[in-house]
Amino acid sequence: MKKKESLSPIALILLVLFGIVCFLPFLWVLVSAVKPANEIMIKPFALPSRIMLSNFSSAWEQASIGSFFWNSLIISGISVGLILIVSAMSAYILGRVAPSLFLFTYFTMGIMIPLQAIVIPTFVIIKNMGLLNTRAGLILAYTTSGLSFGIFVLTAFFRTIPGEMEEAAVIDGCSRGRIFTSILLPLAKPGLATVGTFVFLQCWNEYLFASVLIAKPQFKTLTQGIMLLKGQYSTNYAVLCAGLTFAILPVLAAFIVLQKQVIRGLMAGAVKG
Repeated sequence: MKKKESLSPIALILLVLFGIVCFLPFLWVLVSAVKPANEIMIKPFALPSRIMLSNFSSAWEQASIGSFFWNSLIISGISVGLILIVSAMSAYILGRVAPSLFLFTYFTMGIMIPLQAIVIPTFVIIKNMGLLNTRAGLILAYTTSGLSFGIFVLTAFFRTIPGEMEEAAVIDGCSRGRIFTSILLPLAKPGLATVGTFVFLQCWNEYLFASVLIAKPQFKTLTQGIMLLKGQYSTNYAVLCAGLTFAILPVLAAFIVLQKQVIRGLMAGAVKG
């Protein structure tokens, strides 16, 4: 029987310390969201003297967080869905049907291009398409900016799936489309979860494209709404932290639900291929 490997005490201590360091900012935001506003400046790291749940209602009403939350959910959800569909089909072709180092390099080079470098071209293209100040325009921008990462991860993942399964399906008379949808996609769930989680984080937290492409209040995203909580001369940081909490919790919940799939997807390329 194989002996189960375990982490050394030093590695375990380092991981725990790293986890604490990563968790502390979230904890500070959550504690600050229920503090009286003056205590954040006077005692920024102390526990609140009284719980101020009214900060959440103030943030919800003052910045219309509910409307912006819904816009972000629609835009991020559709963008993630499109990225997963297009990148999965592209990765299947590049990884199993017609492998091409040139095309793979061409598609994945987008990871190295900072979003700030393509803001102006993106604005011009979206404007010429008549999609400025629309959800569709922002969804298109998010989808194109996330495809490189999706293709990069899923191509490596599809290569790790044993070829014998595909060969058996061909012998049974399955078409290429049926093989992709019924066999490879279910096996690629960890990779899809990995791409979906990271892309959702990017879309949900994105501010630059949203501020450039969306000016109409009814289509603004949650990050734009949170910026409204920042005053020109003074800012109620307790209400601002309450708004940030609305933005953090859905992402945190999604990661907790999908963490096992994400870890499997990240590890798959390191084990084989």
